[in-house]
Amino acid sequence: MNLKRLFLATISGMLINSSCTHAQEYSYNLKFTVSRKNFVDSIPIEFNNGKIIIKAYSGGKIYRFFLDTGSSQGVLYRNGSLRHIRERGIITSHDANGNSNKIMAVEFPTFKIGSLEISGYCGSQLTLQPNSDDHDAIIGFDLFNKGLLAKIDVASGYMILTDNRHYFDNEYGYEMKYRLLRWVPNVKLSPFIKCTDEARFDTGSRRLYEMGNRSCGIFMKEMSEFSSQIESETHGSRTIASFGTERNATMYFLHLDRLMMGGFSFLDYHTITTQGNSRIGSELLNYGSVIINPYRKLIIFCPYEDNGYLDISNKQTDIAFVPSSNGKACVGMIWEGSPHYQNGFRQGDTILSVNGTTIESFNTFLTYPFIQGYTYTFVVVGNDGTIRTIQSER
Repeated sequence: MNLKRLFLATISGMLINSSCTHAQEYSYNLKFTVSRKNFVDSIPIEFNNGKIIIKAYSGGKIYRFFLDTGSSQGVLYRNGSLRHIRERGIITSHDANGNSNKIMAVEFPTFKIGSLEISGYCGSQLTLQPNSDDHDAIIGFDLFNKGLLAKIDVASGYMILTDNRHYFDNEYGYEMKYRLLRWVPNVKLSPFIKCTDEARFDTGSRRLYEMGNRSCGIFMKEMSEFSSQIESETHGSRTIASFGTERNATMYFLHLDRLMMGGFSFLDYHTITTQGNSRIGSELLNYGSVIINPYRKLIIFCPYEDNGYLDISNKQTDIAFVPSSNGKACVGMIWEGSPHYQNGFRQGDTILSVNGTTIESFNTFLTYPFIQGYTYTFVVVGNDGTIRTIQSER
């Protein structure tokens, strides 16, 4: 069993929402400037580990920007390589788990993506985590709220960016109308016959689809047939957002017969619920390109192979590791039907060591040099204080 993707908890994007009540507060706005009009540009992108990475140029240096449609504005890191040029004020920020905090909004230095120069761009200031060192900054959905259209095609390795509102009018795809909630796009989809869910289009999340617990509860209450889509349930947490891990709660393992987005069906899809909002993640880009049209408020999915459906037949996520309240690495969630459970892992287990190396913190665990296919010896301590040894293949 390959545990590489299981050992990393999902880290989701950040939402911005604030009101300007006095001078030192900063509110969401689109006052940044772009250097070109009536343009079309093809911008090279990378797609690594579910992240869309764009090269940006500033001060004669090359930086890597993570394109996160679940973040309403950008993010700069106080301990990162790209430094802000000025502080703009305090902003109230909401993360993907619904937690909020007051943080500093800062102005980026002028930068270029492709042939487009962007000045006065602002974002939130956060601390760069060890598992996020593959990028220098985040650029958010305000790039599109500004009035720029895009086609993101990871198969070709390009994003087409334009201010021509009719440029993609002749493109064929499956349309999903979106509405802005806290300045990020939310679309309607159908995870089961006669069920409608609203999900955030969030490339900061990696899974094709995660269902919010609130939506799952409504479906179970209002449609008895929906129980056929539930494989199992557990109690725990899995998603890490900007201001911490989601709270421990009941989570449901789902096996969806079909997931329909804009009339296109994804068949035989395993997923899990989350305490935050439902969301569509960057896995969608493995199956087709996506057009963002802010004038018509459309997300358009253009499948690489269009039969009207796609059989996913993926494996269920059966374990996740999250930081505990004291910063240690612990099992946030585990499926009782999984090999990991059979090997001895339990929800709440804290990792003490791996192959004799002490795991002092969650960050230590994230940076441990695991190799795919190897079996490792984990020493853990359970909620009852019992220390156990578990062997598991990476």
